[in-house]
Amino acid sequence: MPHVPGGTIRGPFARIMIKKLIPFPITKKLITQITLGILVCVLVFFFVVTHFDISWDLEGIYVLHDDKGLLYDIADEIHLGQEGRLIFRIDFGDIKEFLVDEWRLLSRPEHDPQEVDLHVEWKERHGDGYVEAHYPGGKRLLTCFGRFLDDDGKAPEGLFVGGGIPYTKHDHINVTMNETGMAYFNGAEWQHLWCNVNEGIAPVFLQEHPTYPPSKWTYLGSKVLLERKDSVVIRSSHEINEPGMHLHMDRFVFFKAGDTFFILVIRIRNIGLQTTGYFYIYGDEPWVGDYGSSVGNVGWGKDRLFQYEGRVDANKYSFVGMFDYGNTAVPGEDGIFTGAANFIEWLGDNKPELVYFSNSIGGYAEESAKVPLSHKTNRVLFLQWQRTLQPNEETMHILGIGMADKDPETGFPVKPRVALSEEDWKYLKQDR
Repeated sequence: MPHVPGGTIRGPFARIMIKKLIPFPITKKLITQITLGILVCVLVFFFVVTHFDISWDLEGIYVLHDDKGLLYDIADEIHLGQEGRLIFRIDFGDIKEFLVDEWRLLSRPEHDPQEVDLHVEWKERHGDGYVEAHYPGGKRLLTCFGRFLDDDGKAPEGLFVGGGIPYTKHDHINVTMNETGMAYFNGAEWQHLWCNVNEGIAPVFLQEHPTYPPSKWTYLGSKVLLERKDSVVIRSSHEINEPGMHLHMDRFVFFKAGDTFFILVIRIRNIGLQTTGYFYIYGDEPWVGDYGSSVGNVGWGKDRLFQYEGRVDANKYSFVGMFDYGNTAVPGEDGIFTGAANFIEWLGDNKPELVYFSNSIGGYAEESAKVPLSHKTNRVLFLQWQRTLQPNEETMHILGIGMADKDPETGFPVKPRVALSEEDWKYLKQDR
């Protein structure tokens, strides 16, 4: 038997052997059919082992490792927290901006770096987007809504703080995690202020009180009610139809150019036939200063720091916040911190029954127990209301949420003045 180096069989003998193994003629048509068959099998296999998450936002094509039991996840947009699963991407950002958004870019006045103004990007269909405030000297305040995944892996739709700007719009494509949730660019670097909000609602008149996060609420739509350089108003609407609760919710955010905060109005109405009661929870482990770290974060109010776990008197205080200053009650927690501070203020008579600082969500020690706020990633502040509504009765929760100013001499936080204007109230009265 003739051989060639490497053991490869060639020549007439090889053709005879192939004919004995394959007792039918090998034609170009047959080769084409076999190739197409293999390709179809590969595509079918890929389809079976792939989860498709298409929202028609068309930011690109992203292939990710799947987290739902399959091999792959194909999406047209990436939410905060998915970047680590990315395998391959094709970004449509520049093409989309040219084909779809060019008319908006041409009609939008160019930003003057010495002026204060607002810029909004909002997708009504999915209820997500962001508002960016500009200040002199290139400083910016970014607030993202609905651009993150809840604990159940679903993205909430509507005015819920969290997430980042579209993946294609990051300065260096790589995700800048400090530039997420609510964040401030001081001209040199981004400082993180608020993370993905931990928000939920639970029934009162049931033996157990399961908490339903925003991703479990029915999204009814959203709209930019006002878009000007000096003012932005957005509304999102929802329905909560769970055991013991049949509620309609309208959420409004109000931005004013030059402010370092926004006002969130949550209007809840009982659309059921029975009296209903609910617990409403709003909180965060905000990671003030640097994303992913609570080190250095200490609570603050109008006249003091909160260094320990404990409850805050909502009648004495109308706001609380976190301050990236360093907690002297934690041994060894010293160093240079950013000095960034956030705040959340409850306006009007609808005050929360419970406000607390803690190292864990859902519980706290009394301040007298002297448990320091010391967790490296989970120093939290939480607000909770309990309300009862008759059929067709409604109530409003009004919150100021943002970044605190600084005392120029001490560097300590100073809360800016927060109030709804007469124009703002008109939107709340008209939109019912």
